[in-house]
Amino acid sequence: MKIIIFGASGAGTSTLAKTFARENGYEHLEADNYYWLKTERPYETRRDPAERNRLFLEDLHSHDKVVVAGSIFKWDPVLFESFDFAVFLWLPPDIRMQRLILREKQRYGSLLESDPWLKQHNADFLAWASRYDEPGFPSRSLTLHKDWIGQLKIPVLEIKGDFPLAERLQRMQEKLAGIKCREASRQ
Repeated sequence: MKIIIFGASGAGTSTLAKTFARENGYEHLEADNYYWLKTERPYETRRDPAERNRLFLEDLHSHDKVVVAGSIFKWDPVLFESFDFAVFLWLPPDIRMQRLILREKQRYGSLLESDPWLKQHNADFLAWASRYDEPGFPSRSLTLHKDWIGQLKIPVLEIKGDFPLAERLQRMQEKLAGIKCREASRQ
């Protein structure tokens, strides 16, 4: 089973994917680890798309049970055929932005004030992330994610709202149980 969990930055995709993987014996992959090269300054240099897709597919197909966190909808469309189930997370913008600000403070601490590059990079990131719900925003956005959901040919669970992690996990488990029952009845 290959699962993808996606949504806006700060929606909780990584937290849900990590927890689901740990509790269910899945391998967890983070889309950002393929999209960005590891550099001294984080999230500065994008990986070549062909190399990104190759590395991602190698890792995705080297495990039977994988859960991916992140938005890959602008990557190679062939990747979508690899998934069996998708989970879309949406949070109200004010909650999501509060989470992002807190996360960035926890990650970088006082460097957010003392390092001019990081301070600007963080401000740019937060400005970008705040536009997710804006109609017509051409980057990762609610509009583009809704379009992507409409193109997927796999079951999609949409979790919209600020629910505890345990409830999100329960909803995933229930949806997966239903999928597995349908698959078993077809055999």
